[in-house]
Amino acid sequence: MLPSNRRPDNSGALAKTDPRALAVRQQYGDLPQLCKTFGVSAQRYCAKNVEKAVRSGVPTFAVIVRTYGEDGVAGLIGLHITEAILRMGEDQDVDEYDVDFIAHAICESERFRLLSMASILRFFHLLKCGEFDIYGKVTPRKVLEAFRKYAIDQQAKENRIAYEMEKERQEQEREEARRNAVPWEVWAESQGIDPSIGFHGWMAQKFKETTEYGRKKTTALLFVEVLESLVRIITFIADYMKSEKQAKPK
Repeated sequence: MLPSNRRPDNSGALAKTDPRALAVRQQYGDLPQLCKTFGVSAQRYCAKNVEKAVRSGVPTFAVIVRTYGEDGVAGLIGLHITEAILRMGEDQDVDEYDVDFIAHAICESERFRLLSMASILRFFHLLKCGEFDIYGKVTPRKVLEAFRKYAIDQQAKENRIAYEMEKERQEQEREEARRNAVPWEVWAESQGIDPSIGFHGWMAQKFKETTEYGRKKTTALLFVEVLESLVRIITFIADYMKSEKQAKPK
């Protein structure tokens, strides 16, 4: 039985036919299966593998709450809170009202929703380990204050991971663009240009010709000519890439 005086359900959840909910449920199943996947036994692993979780696309807390509903996820969080209180000392009494209050406060707060589920579970692991110096009776105020401080630092760490992932993605795109680039010599010869003058030399030459030519041509005519030149370049690149693919052995 869940340690909460509310019955967990899917109130407030996305419709089951919503594509976002379908994607999450396809990976994590229904609410009981979610509770099994992100149960107490997963805390230690999540605590040690937050970066791996973020890079692997483990959903944020917001996605989980929207998919399964606040009451359902609060039941799961209540399990973690209860287990943490029991581990923090034999003299700790588990107040079901306090557990329910803390769990729903966490689910309802915007402060924690951008954290990954791995980071949420990591908090409870650190809580049990005495990381937050909570002494005496465990109250909602003490737990939520510790969670707020933790969330600020942890969100910064996740943002850093996301930043590094974006840098890696951009570098991969640049590398892909370099691999697919048409060599200057190939393009220059196709246009009847001496490759030895180099790309920058050719650009300087074209700029000079365009400046002199512009004195005799209207802006509209120059635009048409530039556009036609661009179309020829794009067409050549497309033909070149097609021929390169056909030439590669299968």
